[in-house]
Amino acid sequence: MSDLNKLYKQAILEHNRNPRNFGQPDSWTHQAEGLNAICGDQVMIYLTIADNRLQAINYAGESCAISMASSSMMTELSTGLSLDDWQIRFELFKQLMDTGNEVQSYAELGEVNTLVSVKKFPSRIKSATLCWYALDAAIHGRDTATTE
Repeated sequence: MSDLNKLYKQAILEHNRNPRNFGQPDSWTHQAEGLNAICGDQVMIYLTIADNRLQAINYAGESCAISMASSSMMTELSTGLSLDDWQIRFELFKQLMDTGNEVQSYAELGEVNTLVSVKKFPSRIKSATLCWYALDAAIHGRDTATTE
């Protein structure tokens, strides 16, 4: 295994073992559920939007290590961003996870770039992207999102 693959694996395992912003908060302004029926991933996104910013983002649910790690990384990256800045990062993340795109990283995504290693396993891409689509759904007032 290359050093880069080891780094990717370590980051994913670290966020899975020690998830950031996990759990249902006491209050929120928006929420949405993300479902990936094929593999059983389920994530609930809770967020507070104020002054056109993602003030707080939490998540809960049952999912695989990749989905949990992606959720943890996404909440760290996104908390405090304006809605416009978040939308830019969401578009970059979708490009990063596109198997037809050979780009390995985008500076704006920081540690989230480690998820690029998932592209080697196309069936796992849906696990990595589920929370991102759920956050987008919550921002836009939709109750659910799916990667199916």
